[in-house]
Amino acid sequence: MLFWALLFADCLFIFLEKLDYHTYIKPLLIPTLLLYIFSNTKKNKYKRSKTLVTVGLICSWIGDILLLNEGEAFFIAGSLAFVSTHIFYAIFFYRVSPIKSNKSYEALIIATFVMIGIFFMINNFLSNDIPAYFKLPFYIYIIAIGIMSILAANLYSDRIRKKLALTYFIPGALLFIISDATLATHQFKYVDEQFLDVIVMLTYGYAQCFMAQGFTKYLKG
Repeated sequence: MLFWALLFADCLFIFLEKLDYHTYIKPLLIPTLLLYIFSNTKKNKYKRSKTLVTVGLICSWIGDILLLNEGEAFFIAGSLAFVSTHIFYAIFFYRVSPIKSNKSYEALIIATFVMIGIFFMINNFLSNDIPAYFKLPFYIYIIAIGIMSILAANLYSDRIRKKLALTYFIPGALLFIISDATLATHQFKYVDEQFLDVIVMLTYGYAQCFMAQGFTKYLKG
C-alpha cells in the first residue's frame, strides 16, 4: 500500500509538473520494495537468490537517482545502472530455471522471436533520432533487457514456476520494455510530450512491483 501510494503521488506530481516533489518521492520507491521483500521472506533461505534480487534493485535505485539529473552523461550512467539490474534479474531467473536439454524450449523460442520482433520495431522507430553517442549504450541495453525477458519467459516451461512466470515475471518484463521504449521515445523523439513521463513512471513502477512480488513469492519457498 505504501509503494502504490508513493507511485500514484509521484505520477500525479509529474502530471502537475511539480517536479520538486518527484525528486523526493522517486528515490523512495525501490527502498519500499526492498523493505517489502525483506519483511516477507525468511532471513536464512535462498541467500544467493536474495542477494541477486537485492543488488539488482539497488542498481535500479542508483539508476533512478541518476536519471533525476539532466544531461547526457547522467542519462547514459542511469541507463547502464539499469543494464546491471537486468543482468542480475537475468541471473536470478537462470538460477531458478536453467536451460537444460531435458526441458521444453517452446517458451524460450517464442519469447526469443517476440523480443527480436519488438526490438526491431523499436530500433526502426527510433534509429534516426538516437544520437551517435548513445547508439552503443542503446544496443547494450536492448540486449540486456532482451535476455532478462527471455529468461523470465523461460520460467513458463518449469511446471513448478509456471504460475510465477505468468502472474509476475512475464508481465513485469513486458512492462519494463514498455517503460523503457517510452522513455527512449520521450528522450529522443517526442521531447516536448510531458505526459510520456507519467507513462514511463507508471509502467516502471508496475514492472518493479510485479518483479518484487514474484521474488517474494519465490523466496518464501
